[in-house]
Amino acid sequence: NEYKSYLRCDLFFLILIIQRSQLEPQHLTQSWDSADMLQRHALARFWRHVNPAVHCNLRQYKSRFEFSVSSYNVLSQLLLENNHYLYKGIPKKFLTADRYNLIMRELDYYNSDIICLQEFDHQARDDFANYFGRRGYKNVYKRKPYIIGQQKDDGCFMMYRSDKFKLVQDASMGLYHNQERCLDKPNCAQIIVFQCMDGSKLCVANTHLLFNPRRGDIKLAQISLILSQIQQIVNPEQGCGGFPVVFCGDFNTCPQAPLYNLMTSGRLQYTDYSGSQISGQKASTSVRKLAPGLWNPDIMGYHEHGLHFMSTPHVESCAKTYKDIVKGASSLEDWDGINCGNCKRLYPYKRGTITHNLSFRSAYSHVDTDNVTKEITTYIQNDARTVDYIWYSNHGDTEEACVHGHTCRDECREPLLMLDSVRRLYTKGELFAMGRLPNELIGSDHQALQANFVLCSDPETRNHG
Repeated sequence: NEYKSYLRCDLFFLILIIQRSQLEPQHLTQSWDSADMLQRHALARFWRHVNPAVHCNLRQYKSRFEFSVSSYNVLSQLLLENNHYLYKGIPKKFLTADRYNLIMRELDYYNSDIICLQEFDHQARDDFANYFGRRGYKNVYKRKPYIIGQQKDDGCFMMYRSDKFKLVQDASMGLYHNQERCLDKPNCAQIIVFQCMDGSKLCVANTHLLFNPRRGDIKLAQISLILSQIQQIVNPEQGCGGFPVVFCGDFNTCPQAPLYNLMTSGRLQYTDYSGSQISGQKASTSVRKLAPGLWNPDIMGYHEHGLHFMSTPHVESCAKTYKDIVKGASSLEDWDGINCGNCKRLYPYKRGTITHNLSFRSAYSHVDTDNVTKEITTYIQNDARTVDYIWYSNHGDTEEACVHGHTCRDECREPLLMLDSVRRLYTKGELFAMGRLPNELIGSDHQALQANFVLCSDPETRNHG
């Protein structure tokens, strides 16, 4: 079936290239007006299912709640106009605010249950709210914080089907603190807790991290602030029973970069890297490594090691003394400690290390293939790369241990979030053939991501988190 889908995809691009070659640029204005073109576009981005063996695990759960999520950087109109040189040569028809109509029709066709948008202009909220409100969606918006001289008109926008989800907590935040040099940019994040139709809980986060490829220190501080808030919400006691998280957004980070590895491994010794190496967006020649202590934990209220809030109850490692932990270390100067908020024992950590226990996995595989067939999420000028992600935690498609070392999910009793399928992304070669973004098919300079999930839980143990 996937082979046939690729054949349909190749045919779509052959037809598109022939049509484009026969038209003058001023005539390249009709595409989404045609329902046929919309359908062909969707067929080219067919569904990719995960290993069928994963679905055998679904039978053991009494409760299975299916839902889909889309993530899309829709390109702020103000940012487009302020950076018009990036879109030189693209027909003006595709650079006006009318392109939002393309985006709405595309998202409507994908029909996701939760839609997370980044770079969303607040002026467009009424249009999106009315269009999707008629289709059963409610919405919540977080505008970027106001900073003198850095005011932004965009933010993060989330829509959800009211017949499948009930919003029970909104912990959205600006990623800014006037006393922290690494949190001085006007970015923001949404952190929403939903109660699903079957009674289980789900946390959905949505963000857009700083673009600047050289300021990896700011990106790390921003993602750490978000992760600490998520941990406090879904698993405040740092124990078993936390409910699942889906984390969407434009992270301005490439696959396998240090920040990407922090998300997947839960740990990063950031003092091993320069600021321009953290996101992997550009080749770095800097040899100056980041210094430990990206933020002041006394001001921010949480610590980089474990991202614990200062009032967090103790965990098992608190029972080990500081002296036992660092015994045999080559240099005690590399180690420090904080007092546990509960037992007051010294909690040891290695300086310059960020850790978290959310155990994220990307819905997309990011296979490192050649430049032509590699899937990408954004195409600006001649720069094509992956920076957008749908992360998910509590994944039940592996036998990995939970944060307490349990390898048996029956012992841990956590609700599981299983990935069912993802919508295929255009490859670099396909986007080059299609033409620069935005164009007559895609209304942004990013592609929309979409994933289907199954939330599995036992009704007798649901919502222990």
